Amino acid sequence: MERKWDLVKDEACFVCGRKNPQGLHLKVERDGDKGAVAEFLAEETYKGWSRYLHGGVVSLIFDELLGWTSCYLGYTAVTARVEVRYRHPIPIGSRVTFKGRLQKEEKGLLFIRTEALLPDGTLAAEGMGKMMVIEKKGG
Repeated sequence: MERKWDLVKDEACFVCGRKNPQGLHLKVERDGDKGAVAEFLAEETYKGWSRYLHGGVVSLIFDELLGWTSCYLGYTAVTARVEVRYRHPIPIGSRVTFKGRLQKEEKGLLFIRTEALLPDGTLAAEGMGKMMVIEKKGG
């Protein structure tokens, strides 16, 4: 079984892998002691309807934040569920802040809240995800 630290080194990940030529190359960083944060430029390449970011890209990045939040907390975990509620369209050209934060841990599951914020602080999307714990670092 791969351990958490092996997964972090995977440079082929579609969302965060630096060596994936088709990937988003998202850089995710620790945010405090219970979260993760990433900045994403909504480029024309990721356009959905009209002049807005495709909603699937938001969901994809939320899923990535679930994984990184789990990782930063010392877990190897896989996605059990991703829920997204879209609040405001994200215009192409916007620099969006994506955040993930642990809400609770229960029965081998991590419950992580996610959000996407526009540059002016407007909540563009929010979600809740569940991660199934495979392994805890040191445990």
